[in-house]
Amino acid sequence: MSTQKRTRCKKGTRKNKKSGNCESVLDNTCAICLDRIISGNVKTKCKHNFHKKCLIGWCKSQRTLVKPQCPICRADIKDTCKKIMPFDSHEVFRYTSIISITDKDLKLYKVNKIREIVYNPKFDINVKNEYGDSILHIFSQNKWYNTEYKEFVEYLLKKKTIIVSAESVGKIISTKNHEILALYKKHKKVPKALKSLI
Repeated sequence: MSTQKRTRCKKGTRKNKKSGNCESVLDNTCAICLDRIISGNVKTKCKHNFHKKCLIGWCKSQRTLVKPQCPICRADIKDTCKKIMPFDSHEVFRYTSIISITDKDLKLYKVNKIREIVYNPKFDINVKNEYGDSILHIFSQNKWYNTEYKEFVEYLLKKKTIIVSAESVGKIISTKNHEILALYKKHKKVPKALKSLI
């Protein structure tokens, strides 16, 4: 009769049923939801494991930061977040509020984020915000931000499937935003009903 020696695992570890070895509880536990990781895990560069779904939620909560941080050690996990985040065209609206920004670095960061989203092949060029305003409308309306938005207006107007509303063009005409109006004319996107107002 063979006697099997029972091994007890130290505090903070548990016995793996398959291997019989003691493993760290943290290695197999998602630090976000505190559930055991069985499948669907992501390992960050700083060697921490999380459920993919949990880490996506964490990355979303960190998206206003220049460098998203690991929930455990606060290391930069920007690359991991970029890799696992599903693309969402609506994200562009997070960065369009540059009206009151005086910090040049923050403004540049937001414009670069817009550039990254708008030039993505998966970007929906007719995406609308919660108020029903299209991204083209947002970029076209404020003449004080032509410097920041002009390239995006031009890019969108070049697209054959872009939807241009008469209301948006009417507002451009009424606010005398000549620089942006010139782009609409150049790409022949001024609705016929409004041509007489130009």
